[in-house]
Amino acid sequence: MALTVEVVSRERVVWTGEASYVRVRTVEGDLGISPGLIPTCALLAEEGMVVTAFLLKLRPVDGQDLKTRLHQGFMTVSNDKVTIAAKHADFTVPAT
Repeated sequence: MALTVEVVSRERVVWTGEASYVRVRTVEGDLGISPGLIPTCALLAEEGMVVTAFLLKLRPVDGQDLKTRLHQGFMTVSNDKVTIAAKHADFTVPAT
């Protein structure tokens, strides 16, 4: 079972695909998302609010983990579909 994930910014669709796990930093703390999570909506943490370097981590079904910073936005989860809408997001930063 996999999550359908879409990450969008003001400028474009940044990433779309299937993932086995998503971790996102919200104003309430980190939220790990696996298939079967109840419907959820949360505001993304702003970069100045966090200690760690990355605010979003995706584990694609077939591929290496992806990490990026997110700037302002929100995320929703419903029926194993995760939508993350941010003012800015970019996966050009390699995962470490």
